[in-house]
Amino acid sequence: MSRVLLLSDIHANLPALEAVIDDADKRCQFDEVWVLGDSVGYGAQPNEVVERLRTLPGLAIVKGNHEAAALGEISIDSFNPSAAAAAAWTVDALSSDVRDFLSKLPLVTSSSGVTLCHGTPRNPIWEYLFTSQTADLNLDHFDTAGCVHGHTHIPSVFGRDAAGNWHINQARDADAFQLEFTRWFVNPGSVGQPRDGDARASYAFLSIPEDWNTPRIQFRRVEYDVAAAQDLILASDLPSTLAYRLSIGR
Repeated sequence: MSRVLLLSDIHANLPALEAVIDDADKRCQFDEVWVLGDSVGYGAQPNEVVERLRTLPGLAIVKGNHEAAALGEISIDSFNPSAAAAAAWTVDALSSDVRDFLSKLPLVTSSSGVTLCHGTPRNPIWEYLFTSQTADLNLDHFDTAGCVHGHTHIPSVFGRDAAGNWHINQARDADAFQLEFTRWFVNPGSVGQPRDGDARASYAFLSIPEDWNTPRIQFRRVEYDVAAAQDLILASDLPSTLAYRLSIGR
C-alpha cells in the first residue's frame, strides 16, 4: 500500500503548511508527497514554503498559474487586483535558488499511475474543474485512471462510473471515498487559502493498493495560526484583503 500526502494551493502560507505536515505526520506514515501547484502567491513566505517542500519525502510537484506569473511566463493582466499585486511582490521576493527550482517544474506529470496537474490536464494553468462537462472534456487529455489537481481551492471528488455517469462530492473534514470509478479527479483543497467557508487548512491522503484495486482518498482539515499568516501579509505590504480572507475561508 502506497500512501501519498496531497497538498495544493499553499500560497506562501508557511504556518498553514507546517500545521498540515505536523498533522499528517501524526496520522500516518506517507511514502510520497504530491504538490499540485500554486505553492507561491498571495502569502508572504514563498521562499520558506518552497524550501520546506523540498525537504519532504518522495516529492512530486507541478507548476501552477502563480508560479508561472512569478516567473514571468504568463501575464498578470487577467489576475484580479489583489492577486496581481501579490504576483508582482512575489517576483521580487523569490530567491534565485527558488526561482530556478520553480522554473524547472512541469505543468503536468504522473506518479504511481496517477496524473498530476494544477488546473486540468487540458489546460493546467487556467482551467477550473467545477462541472462534469469540464471533466468530460478532459478525459482525452490524460491516459491514467485518475488525476489529482488543485486550482479551485475546494476539496472534491469527481468520479465517472462504467455507465458514463459522474458522481461529484464536495469533501468535508474526515470524509473518505473509495475511488470505484473508471475515471476520477481528486482535489485536496487548499492548504494556504481555503475557499469553501472553512478557514482550516485542507489536505488529503491518497492510499493506492499494490494491485491498484480501488484507491482510497481521505480528506483532512487542520487548525493553524491564521493570525501569524495575516501579520506576515500585512507586514509585507501585501493587500490587506489577502489577510482578511484567511479568517473566513473565502
